[in-house]
Amino acid sequence: MSTNLRKRKITYTVMIVSDAPAASHRKIHVRTGALAVVGFVLFVAVICYAVYTTITMFGSMDRSNRQIEQIVQLKESNEQLLSENETLTSRVASLEENLNQKQAQDYELLAAHEEAYIPKGFPMSGAAQIKEETDQTQEDTAEEDGDEDTEQDETLEIVAKKEWKEVIFVAAEGSKVVATAPGTVKETRAAEGEVSYVVIDHGNGYVTTYRNLGTPIVEEGSEVVKGVALFLVDEDNTETGYSIRKDDSYVDPMEMIEIKG
Repeated sequence: MSTNLRKRKITYTVMIVSDAPAASHRKIHVRTGALAVVGFVLFVAVICYAVYTTITMFGSMDRSNRQIEQIVQLKESNEQLLSENETLTSRVASLEENLNQKQAQDYELLAAHEEAYIPKGFPMSGAAQIKEETDQTQEDTAEEDGDEDTEQDETLEIVAKKEWKEVIFVAAEGSKVVATAPGTVKETRAAEGEVSYVVIDHGNGYVTTYRNLGTPIVEEGSEVVKGVALFLVDEDNTETGYSIRKDDSYVDPMEMIEIKG
């Protein structure tokens, strides 16, 4: 074989034909290498697109899964918050109820405390009679007569002060004059041959005054409770004048005293 064989280059012809009668035909010669390059580029492009699509799809799925997980977590958190809110609401209601009960109890205690300091007690430890006004009238008449001998022989008595709405109690020997409610001894006076007295401030606008011919057995400034003895009654001081003031206005003691039994 003497003849040198040369590689023959294969070319492809692409013809573009128009439907128009007068149109000309165009021929495009494409070499095999160029066609291979174009095919490879298209193949790579398809592969890249496929890979990109796959990555994008998996990324979307991953984001979707994460969103679903977040939604589930949010639902769980919401349910937990709702449960905690119900618990807190129940606790708040319970606390409000307890607070209302505590306020009601405090109000009852305060009312009971204020009630206890109202002078409703009886000013004598035992039975006593109220001195009639006629007896006082006779005493006033005797004083107006001006008979000195009679006045010297007459025993000193307690005369009710009408402007005080004072009531005179006559008790038996051995009984006691007692405080009608708790309070503080505001003033005392022990006067021999004259009327002594004890004044008690009950701290709520009420002030009681006890007048007697005996000697007070409580000291000024001392705290006293209901029923504590203020005077000891003997044969010389059986009469006790009792009056009540409320905010500097006198009230009838008989409207205040609670007599039991």
